[in-house]
Amino acid sequence: MSAFRKVAGNVRSASPFKKKFLSAENKAEFPHVTAEDDARVEISQDGERDEFEEGRDLYDPDAGESRTLNTLTRSLSLESGTETEDDGSLLSGYRTIEDSVRDEESLASFDAPKETMPPPEGKVFTKSVVLSSLNDGGNGGDSLVLRAQHRRIMPEKENHAFINVRASSVSPFDVVKCRGVGVTKDMLPYTPGQVVVGTIEALGSEVKLPFQIGDRVVGFVGHGGNARFVSAEADNLIKASPNIKNSQAACLVEDWMSAYRALRIAKNAFKGAALFGMNVFITDGFSAIGQAAIHLADLEGANIYCCARRANHTYIQSLSSRMHVYEPRVEAWMPDIMEKMDIVIDNTCVDGYASSWQALNDNGILVCLATVNMGYSARGCGVLDIDDMLRKFSQMKAKYTMSQTVFLDIRQDLKQNRTEFTRDLMYLMFLVEQGKIHPKVGEKVALDDVGDAQKLLANGKNNGTIVCLPWKKS
Repeated sequence: MSAFRKVAGNVRSASPFKKKFLSAENKAEFPHVTAEDDARVEISQDGERDEFEEGRDLYDPDAGESRTLNTLTRSLSLESGTETEDDGSLLSGYRTIEDSVRDEESLASFDAPKETMPPPEGKVFTKSVVLSSLNDGGNGGDSLVLRAQHRRIMPEKENHAFINVRASSVSPFDVVKCRGVGVTKDMLPYTPGQVVVGTIEALGSEVKLPFQIGDRVVGFVGHGGNARFVSAEADNLIKASPNIKNSQAACLVEDWMSAYRALRIAKNAFKGAALFGMNVFITDGFSAIGQAAIHLADLEGANIYCCARRANHTYIQSLSSRMHVYEPRVEAWMPDIMEKMDIVIDNTCVDGYASSWQALNDNGILVCLATVNMGYSARGCGVLDIDDMLRKFSQMKAKYTMSQTVFLDIRQDLKQNRTEFTRDLMYLMFLVEQGKIHPKVGEKVALDDVGDAQKLLANGKNNGTIVCLPWKKS
């Protein structure tokens, strides 16, 4: 028996859905469904059609299909020494649709069309990854299922834009959310993915920014990005350069902007002085944000100090000739850098930021990022949401009566400093176009593989940003 479950075709008898095959006759009603989708159609009592890929029929080797588990899952199983049985499923890490229909009223509500404006003619066939249950024991990715449906081309609210998603993020925040932190039962089914890159298909009547249909945009959507289409608040979107790849743009919005804005805040504290010769300490240098901060600090000639697991030291050392790498244990790095750092970027929340503050010199500045420690570091703060981090930050700041400290939440930064944020993001896009920076894409995954990508993140195995390409074939 495989350690991973497939999406099954059997729905509970109590479900309001009646099964119907996608016959040649029915295909005329579903022009967006191709032979490659090979999906079945569920018709609900209100007449809305939902489509679910069925693991047993599509991917069972006994049915004539012979496929292997994706590389993400296999890499984890090989490193842990526990090779999983290959059951041929491309949906490894997903539980059954039967489990996803535990709360049928919630599901029916989710499927109901949002009548916020007169819908344009036609619908689109879309797929999305949804969290179906909070009863997975805290194992991120195990309660994710792949959901397909027809959806009207319309924003959910008047201040939203309806986006055709070309790339989206798989981030530590998604892992934490899919473990149930900050997600309640009434929010199910919940789709992860906070950053999207795509094109605008429709605009609500209250959108005030100068967007047009067809514009390429990037930005934060809160959740829902791991899908082919999403409705997002237009104020959280920014026009994207047409000259960079979708995967590169997805890296910039959260990871590189977090690093760049942190360094910019620190430089402002030094009246805009260049980083040349300054000592910069990054608490997690191997993370996507950490690597971005290393590259940006290296461009300005800073002396860089960071923490990483021993297995990653050689790689991190290769990123700069002015690099000093330590193990994550505080006692491993504190004796060397205590009271010597000009800038500390804390992206782990180790011991409530106290040790990071102790690393600063008299004029140093500490920037605490709203990032997530998923618990794989025994000395970290554990599984936290942003409110937890703000509380720890406030406690630490009160204890040490600190003045040179900043808490940076990149999502709030966009809302509060949109003009400055937009300028900085466009500058990073320009640097990508000029070949000055090279955002590292750790993995490019299809929707089917988001659950396994989250497991990779939770184990700290990703080298770079993991990007979901919703239209990518498995």
